[in-house]
Parts: sequence; structure tokens; C-alpha cells
Amino acid sequence: MTSLSIDIGNSAIKLGVFESDNLREVLRFDALYELTTYCKKFQQQTPVIISSVTNANLELFNDYFINPLILAEHTKLPLIIKYNTPQTLGKDRIAAVMGAWQLFPNTNSLVIDAGTAITYDFVTKNGEYSGGSISPGLEMKFKALHQFTQKLPLISKNETINLTGSDTEQAIQSGVMLGSVFEMQGFIDAYAKEENTFQIIITGGNHSYFANRLKGTIFAEPDLVLKGLFEILKYNANNT
Repeated sequence: MTSLSIDIGNSAIKLGVFESDNLREVLRFDALYELTTYCKKFQQQTPVIISSVTNANLELFNDYFINPLILAEHTKLPLIIKYNTPQTLGKDRIAAVMGAWQLFPNTNSLVIDAGTAITYDFVTKNGEYSGGSISPGLEMKFKALHQFTQKLPLISKNETINLTGSDTEQAIQSGVMLGSVFEMQGFIDAYAKEENTFQIIITGGNHSYFANRLKGTIFAEPDLVLKGLFEILKYNANNT
């Protein structure tokens, strides 16, 4: 049976097409109308779950699917959410820790999502989630340096970075990109002081840059949010 996971993020819109329990295809869209146009190819009774961190009008999907599941703070989850303000918790963060818990059951996991923002979320082996941390992502840092100064240029990311930048462009790239690596490693080391063992999982649009630059065993899963959404969809189908 075909099922769909839809992740509407700040920078991209992703659609995961599942056949049984297997992620068969991942599609990316630049605009919501492109996604809804594509959704016409699926039958209305197709099970679908939608997560959004934007103000997109999700009621549009009622025109294409019967009872689409919109991930919200009241959605049934197998996880125990201890976040003090669940109504403000990013739905992508919920889906990511759900995906991590499914991939590594009975294991503590630290999820690092390197997207528009960089988020750090910890889920225990017992499925308890209390929260994490949020910081600016790479593109956000580059733009901030440009917009909040009069002379610093807008720089883009580069795979090859020198620790000591020999010009302004290299200095910005070093500060933003290596600075983010050091930030991530700092969080990993801090959690290591509190927890005996845990799995590190990295996802998000910039995950490939960081995965090989961090110490420890890093599991890279670019489709973690889509897979976590699919698990939430299955859980709700079995617990209605």
C-alpha cells in the first residue's frame, strides 16, 4: 500500500512515497502549489501525514486526500513528550526524534538537524523527549553577517575550509562553517559527560558537510524526518 509523508520546511518541501514500510521515492518542491499539483496523481484514500514549520494553509490537502493527518501537539505519539510548551515545538523536531527512536530502539539518541536552523534533540531509550537546543544554520549565519554589517559580503558555503582565513571571504567561511562544526562537537561532548552511551544521528540539508567532520560514530540519515512522520502515521492508524 502507498503512503505519503510530507515535510514542509523553511527552505524546502519534501514528499516521501512509501510502499509498505519502504521509502521508495523522495521528491522536492520549491512551492506548495507544485506539491499539491503533484498530489493529484494519488488516490484520495491514500494515507498521508503532513508536517509544517511554516504558516502554510494545510487545509488545502483536504481537497486531495480523505482525512490527511496533520501533525500537531495533540497527535498521538508512542513517545513521551515532556516539552514544557508542546504547542511551540517544531513538528520537524518531533518527527526527527520519532525517526531516531525507530531506527535505534532501546538506545539513547542525539539528533542533529543541520537545516535552516541547527537543532539538537535528545530522546532516551525509553522514548522520553524533553527538548534540546536551537541555533542558526549555515545560510542564516552567512546572511546575518552580511545584513548586520556595512561591509562584510554575502558568502556561500564551501566544502574546503581553512582554519585561518587569509582573506575576508575565507575568514567568514571559517567562522561560520568551522564554527558550526565546533559548536556541534561541543554539544556532543557535553551530552557524553551526562550519558554513558548514545547514538548520534545527523540529518538536514547540510548534513553531508558535517557528518565526516565530527568525532565519534555518526549515523547520517537525510530522510529521518520523512521516516519519522511515516512511523507516526502508522501509529495513529493502529491506535484510532
